[in-house]
Amino acid sequence: MNSKLMVIFVILIVIASLYYFGETKVILTILGLSTIVFILESVGFLPLTISRFINKNRLGATIDVLNELGFDVREKRKIINKCQTQDLSARIEGKLKKITINKEVEIGKSQNGHIYPEYIDLMGATTFKRNATDFARELNTYKETLKLEFDFIVTSKLGSPILGYEFANLLEVPFVLHSEEEKFRLKKGDDASSKFDFGCLENKKLKKALIIDDSTTGGRKVINIIKDLKKYGFEVTDCLVVFAPQGKQADERLAKENVKLHSIVQTPIKN
Repeated sequence: MNSKLMVIFVILIVIASLYYFGETKVILTILGLSTIVFILESVGFLPLTISRFINKNRLGATIDVLNELGFDVREKRKIINKCQTQDLSARIEGKLKKITINKEVEIGKSQNGHIYPEYIDLMGATTFKRNATDFARELNTYKETLKLEFDFIVTSKLGSPILGYEFANLLEVPFVLHSEEEKFRLKKGDDASSKFDFGCLENKKLKKALIIDDSTTGGRKVINIIKDLKKYGFEVTDCLVVFAPQGKQADERLAKENVKLHSIVQTPIKN
């Protein structure tokens, strides 16, 4: 039930109560119920949906008062988000330096890969749970600055599946793994289980995916996920990573698939 219907429903109950029981009993009942709701919310026993509804309306009234006093809440929020993003980028760069292999490497599946002056082994670092949960929290902090809509998380088996799992666990949303190789082939027809490991996609309410990984260089793995998601009737418009190496324009390649790449930081390329 949305907020407008809830308000209308409450008003109808109050009117009916006034008609049948009189003003005094109705007022005392409302005061009693308000006290009970206040106590339940204070001790944390109130259902989350109702608590959010109450706080949302309370915050809305506070914002209206601040706006009337000349305090532009939306503008201040933009400034705060910008500062948080800048701080986040600097913090991530510091963390990535600690897991960087300072040797020249070639990255890319093709023979003409790109040369990088170093290799950020976030994939390896996230096999340690504390690192995985830490970077999952950082991704979530960055996500809060974006307007992303999704029902479940998808990560490549060849990427950082532990990071994807910890991110999904943090948000309490379903998690799915993608396999580039088919696990099996049906003699007739096709099945999403041949490319995806999931325990949730049978839920018909899950429609839209968010792709999560440590990074993307040329975007090949991500594009494979995108194509398979669309093949089996799922939606995807965003990919969120910790860092994106410059050089192969992964963002442009993903844009051709109508998917936007979001990265906290970008790393340089040598040649």
